Amino acid sequence: MSQKKPGRNDPCPCGSGKKYKACHAAEDRARATPPAAPAAHPLTQDLKRSMEVLGDPDVSRLSGALERLRALLTEWGPAPGLRFEAKAFVEHVGPALAKLSDDEAQAQDAASARRELLVGTVRKLGTPEFLAKLGATLLERAGQPGRSAEDRQALAVGALLASAAKKVGAARPEDIPVLDVVFDVQFREWSAKHKELAKKYEALEAGLAEETLPPEARDALKAAREGDVEALLRYVQSDPGLAERIAREARERAARVEARMREPGAPPVFAPEEELWLTIALWEPMQALKSLGSDADPAARREAVTGLMRAVKGSLEPEFLSGLLNRLREKAKDASADEATRAAFMDTAIAFEAEPARMTLAALLTARQEAVGRSAEEMVMLADLKALTAWTPEAFEPYRALLVSMGLPESAKRIERAQEWLREHPVTLRPETEP
Repeated sequence: MSQKKPGRNDPCPCGSGKKYKACHAAEDRARATPPAAPAAHPLTQDLKRSMEVLGDPDVSRLSGALERLRALLTEWGPAPGLRFEAKAFVEHVGPALAKLSDDEAQAQDAASARRELLVGTVRKLGTPEFLAKLGATLLERAGQPGRSAEDRQALAVGALLASAAKKVGAARPEDIPVLDVVFDVQFREWSAKHKELAKKYEALEAGLAEETLPPEARDALKAAREGDVEALLRYVQSDPGLAERIAREARERAARVEARMREPGAPPVFAPEEELWLTIALWEPMQALKSLGSDADPAARREAVTGLMRAVKGSLEPEFLSGLLNRLREKAKDASADEATRAAFMDTAIAFEAEPARMTLAALLTARQEAVGRSAEEMVMLADLKALTAWTPEAFEPYRALLVSMGLPESAKRIERAQEWLREHPVTLRPETEP
């Protein structure tokens, strides 16, 4: 048969008797056309950049990507593929924490205890199957429309790290950073849930007369004191009336504390360094809210209020809040104070733990008393700071040094934190007047 390509109107070489154009012409053209190149994966460039992050000796880029991933997982909340299986997590973490608490002989610090809990959890739950699902879910989220380049890179980095599941012998679960991120986010959520239980327990213990409770409630309280907060949860969930009673007492307590803070003789809630820190951290959102006139657009006002509340929550760092609550509880136990004063401090501690952002804002905006220095020299230095027209890190250095000399290292650290903030967010208290 001739190898020459037949003309359109020639007989088809297949012998069908039809013209070529009506028989095999279309099929031959399709065969002669080179196949189209496969479309590039939409995340190809993000994955390449993520590989560069993983290979960069400067681990700060990787740390930044993992922090962004942590923020995204927190924002999205528990979702399939982004958390360890919930029931398995609870069943493992509860007993593991109890063992850590009971084993006093180990005398571990918090960092070591967390590491032990992390290692045990990810070894049990960070299986290759979980990692494969995690990686696929992160890539799926990265490919969703509207993702920023920063978010896509963080998600791609997490997905690449999860691929360590294919190298079980080369990467132990505790050495896969993305599992650390998942554990941290899920453990915080678990802790928050149990913190709510602790609040309910404290409300029952401090706000209600135990003898007025039914036997089932007293048994739940007894179990909670012995460490079984789940017993308390089961009881509260089974008695909606009790939950409503707790909520009502919480509202009444908050109102009492706010009213007490407005009294002229009420003691200040915050220590001087705490009040300074809150003033600095909330200065910008407070000014943004104050700058709105009475005729401001309602949407703009809501946005300003939301921004302020977000800033308040962000300023209440864990060590700040724990220091405040511990001090209030200590004052509630002060044997030299009268019963009414001790009860007021306990009321305040419970209210601040239940609604820290709301009560902090109330204390800043409505309290009649400012924080008082613990020595004459500190009071003079505080007055000097408040007389300045602007606050800078350098302006706070003498006060930080004074707190160190007074044997108050934690207070000095709070001022260091304020100095760090001021480097990025200098505060102008008032315009300088012309001479």
